[in-house]
Amino acid sequence: MADLNSEIIAYLSVNKIAYTVGDYVTGQPEGQPNQILMWDTVKLGAEPTQAQLDAAYPIWEGQQIQAQNSAQAQQLLSATDWTTIPSVADPAQSNPYLTNQAAFIAWRSQVRNIGVNPPTTPAVFPAQPTPTWSS
Repeated sequence: MADLNSEIIAYLSVNKIAYTVGDYVTGQPEGQPNQILMWDTVKLGAEPTQAQLDAAYPIWEGQQIQAQNSAQAQQLLSATDWTTIPSVADPAQSNPYLTNQAAFIAWRSQVRNIGVNPPTTPAVFPAQPTPTWSS
């Protein structure tokens, strides 16, 4: 399981509670487990229970994975934008020309779907086509 500070950050993030350094303090008194020593109830609301911390962490973790999946999809799409330019696959305009533009268009559609609807688990991206050029 996550450490207490990670659980607190998850709880605050999931509940959209803005915080700054010093709004809460954790520590480990001698012979005791790590715990919340100070919690600014005015700024952060009521101090969360362990059950609330435990419930927030997997939600936050899923949100982090979604953001990573979305960012990876955006990077893959940006790197292959050139494949959608009509002239790159037009033999009248390009020599050589891309012969498998349709494969890229289909692949990009699958990647775009992951980017728009990112899963909360690590995404399995489809294999990117290899550009095939006319000779």
